Amino acid sequence: MKKLLAVVATLASLFVAGHAFAADIEIKDAWTKASLGQVRNGAGFLTVINHGGEDRIVNVRSDVAEKTELHTHIMANNVMKMRQVEGGIDVPMHGEVQFKPGSYHVMLMGLKKPLEEGEMINVTLEFEKAGDVPVMINVMGPLANGPAGMDAMDHGNMNHGDEGHGKMDHSAH
Repeated sequence: MKKLLAVVATLASLFVAGHAFAADIEIKDAWTKASLGQVRNGAGFLTVINHGGEDRIVNVRSDVAEKTELHTHIMANNVMKMRQVEGGIDVPMHGEVQFKPGSYHVMLMGLKKPLEEGEMINVTLEFEKAGDVPVMINVMGPLANGPAGMDAMDHGNMNHGDEGHGKMDHSAH
């Protein structure tokens, strides 16, 4: 029983709101916006810090949405589009990767319920070498710009269909 309690205490110490640690991987500043109205999509942002050798994020999963993917933004024909990242995201040795508006992000498509300010949602980043890293994402207000005042994009006004994700609607900005 003492061993079980020690394991539970160790695991609990690894999770702090918006932070997670696993082996040499640290996740910090994990956040998303609360849902507005009936918007069925959301995007998660975070920073991955690698304190060890090179690694790669190969997948992401969550039970809060019908589909969870690693996404990025690309410019094609003067139109900003979102695309699923194929082949994973490299995390350099002793380096970091930022998931931020206009760049990499965790795409939550077909939310099972609206994201509510103040709640925490679970996602799991799957690393090639470090394995599964659970992350608690802080749901901030619908107009939040992130924990450090980052600029935020409105993913609710983007088409996330299978036809290439469509054009961005900048009228909300």
